[in-house]
Amino acid sequence: MSYKLRIRLAAQAEAARIHDWYEARSKGLGGRFADALEECLQSIQRNPTGLQIRKGKYRHDLVSRFPYRVVYTLDGDTVFVYQIRHTSRRPSKPFGP
Repeated sequence: MSYKLRIRLAAQAEAARIHDWYEARSKGLGGRFADALEECLQSIQRNPTGLQIRKGKYRHDLVSRFPYRVVYTLDGDTVFVYQIRHTSRRPSKPFGP
C-alpha cells in the first residue's frame, strides 16, 4: 500500500527552527539534520504501522543521530505528522495537535 504524508504546519516550523539552530552551531550540521529527518519521514511513509501506538493514537519514530522524534498518526492511507519533539525536553507535554 502507498501512503500519503501530510506534515502539519507546526511540525514544519519546528523542523525549520531545529535546522537553523544546528546550522548556527556548525556549518552543514543543519543540512545533516534535514537529511536525517527526511530519512525518518521516508521510513514512516514506507511502513507507518511498523511502530507501536503510544499515548492514545500516536506513534513516533526517532531521527537517526539527533535527539528528536517524529510524532504521527495514521488515518486510512494518510500519515499525519504532528510534531518533531526533542527526546529529553518537556516529556510531559502532550502529543498531538
